[in-house]
Amino acid sequence: MQKSKGKSRKSELAATFAFCVLPIAFCVALACGRKTALKPPELVRPQAIDNLAAAPVAEGIELVWQRPDRYADGSRMEDLGRFVIERSDAGDPFHTIATLPVTDRERFRKVRRIHYVDASPQPGMRYAYRVFSVTLDEYVSLPSNVAIASVGETPTASASASPTPSGAVTR
Repeated sequence: MQKSKGKSRKSELAATFAFCVLPIAFCVALACGRKTALKPPELVRPQAIDNLAAAPVAEGIELVWQRPDRYADGSRMEDLGRFVIERSDAGDPFHTIATLPVTDRERFRKVRRIHYVDASPQPGMRYAYRVFSVTLDEYVSLPSNVAIASVGETPTASASASPTPSGAVTR
């Protein structure tokens, strides 16, 4: 009699597990996770900046570019995290000179044109610059176009219109 009670209890537990626990686990598994198709990393990185310009100003060399608003696959990007600015001194390898955080993600009207002034160049030296965009998930764009400038050159009309303090991000 003890054996039949034990078997009955085991089958009762198995039935409870099969009819209660498994369906709940299945529903939870379906409710979690991403619902859209997965994309390869090269499609979810920001589009590369293709309009970087550099010009000498009184404070140094001003860099200007348009803020990217699309991923490489063309879909709208809302999670831009920062810009990484690199400089090459007289043909040397590029190295990071600044990181600009993006702080206006929640604003209705985001900054569209980014300005940065490199205040550290030496007179007579020629510098090359490039910029990377980085998302909050650490997806990094391809490098921007390379912009070249030297301190001591005559500023262009667009660069001399309104100089900004070093590292400022303006409209």
